Amino acid sequence: MTIDLPANRTDSLPERIQYSQALAVSNLLPTQYRGKPENVLYAIEFGRSLGIEPIAAITGVHIIEGKPSASSGLISALVRRAGHRLRVWVERDANGTLLAAIATIIRKDDPDFEFRSTWTMARATSAGLTNKSVWKNYPEAMLKARAVSEVAREACEEELSGVGYTPEELGAEVNSDGSVVVTTAPARANQPGQTIRDAVARPAQAAEDLPAPATATERMISDPQQKKLGALMRAHNITDRNTALAFVADVIGRPVDSRNELTMAEAGKVIDTLESAPPPTEQPPPAPDDEVFDGDIVDDTPEQDGEAS
Repeated sequence: MTIDLPANRTDSLPERIQYSQALAVSNLLPTQYRGKPENVLYAIEFGRSLGIEPIAAITGVHIIEGKPSASSGLISALVRRAGHRLRVWVERDANGTLLAAIATIIRKDDPDFEFRSTWTMARATSAGLTNKSVWKNYPEAMLKARAVSEVAREACEEELSGVGYTPEELGAEVNSDGSVVVTTAPARANQPGQTIRDAVARPAQAAEDLPAPATATERMISDPQQKKLGALMRAHNITDRNTALAFVADVIGRPVDSRNELTMAEAGKVIDTLESAPPPTEQPPPAPDDEVFDGDIVDDTPEQDGEAS
């Protein structure tokens, strides 16, 4: 994976805040940024310290338990931008079996010395890594990522600005390209073929066990999110008030009387849940007029092209 590192942006802090708010409603962002402009702003600010564009920071920098980490692609880009020579390759035996991944760096200010890191499957097994599914499925990519980050820390840690470790090295679950797999939603017991409408029925939760409502300082649901939420509710046949309220409360972990009480983060969580569930195959009869949510949660306003959650 190659990441380009253009020059620093020169926009002001208010402009970056506004940009973060606009970008946070996109459902194309990694999960940890959807509906969370504060996380987007953090990534933008951290990217500025690295001299990279916001999108490169959002896709390449990951915060694991408060500690910033970077993909091996971003680490490689930072090393090469500094003028150092980085090479990465794998070695195999005569049968094509993967033996090792090797990464070397020759600093521009010390061209006569080579820094080297070698990662083998035996070394990964000794470190307790090979029981992870991503190591079983993508051993070559994982070995190369480990070799790159290790040699970069040894050869030119000053160029990494605190992101010398990959998310996987800090304990995060990752994909084959090193991007973080976010699993913050509570586990649910789903039955085969079960739709969202079928799954929302649950015992009432005691009020004292529910989280406190959102504070006034949190950013509330945006207009694009409201339209997206209404369209998805209709697609899943959630058209009466009680069902809509029960579903939303089940997803966000607290009761609400109106969609306007949702924060951007909560709305994003509801939208993600709706988008990930299979829509029903049969349409139920229309709900009586007095049961329809009257534009609240279930919004009959058609979604505009180009608007995203």
